[in-house]
Amino acid sequence: MDARTLSLPISTLDYKQPATVQVGSTVSDVIDIMQVEGFGCILVVDDEQRLVGIVTDRDLLGHVCGKRLDPSNVLVEEIMSENPESLRASDPIAFALNLMHLGHFRHVPLCIWDDQQQAFPVGLISTRDILDHVAIFIENQGRV
Repeated sequence: MDARTLSLPISTLDYKQPATVQVGSTVSDVIDIMQVEGFGCILVVDDEQRLVGIVTDRDLLGHVCGKRLDPSNVLVEEIMSENPESLRASDPIAFALNLMHLGHFRHVPLCIWDDQQQAFPVGLISTRDILDHVAIFIENQGRV
């Protein structure tokens, strides 16, 4: 892999559409969606679909399971990370790798921004998405 590959936009990766819940949803709702969709995180949006938080499997383990709380009695805003870092699909893959490395993130929301700099999620990039891309690149290099 060379620098050109890392300079490609995130949109060249096979990233996923984000799973979202509204502020006020219970952690039980989050768990149900994560199990059905197979996601490691859920984005939290407000009534206007603006990104306000993220709930990860790590949050569930630390804030709910580790404290033996009943997920049906805990709201997402009690455990979510507020105002998560996010990127644009047009940003280079290197930006995602750097953000994930520095922040110890496994998932980064992809957003579009309006004139008031409000973020609206349109995708989700994971370390797995990047690793899959690298693996395909390496596999194809062996065929040349």
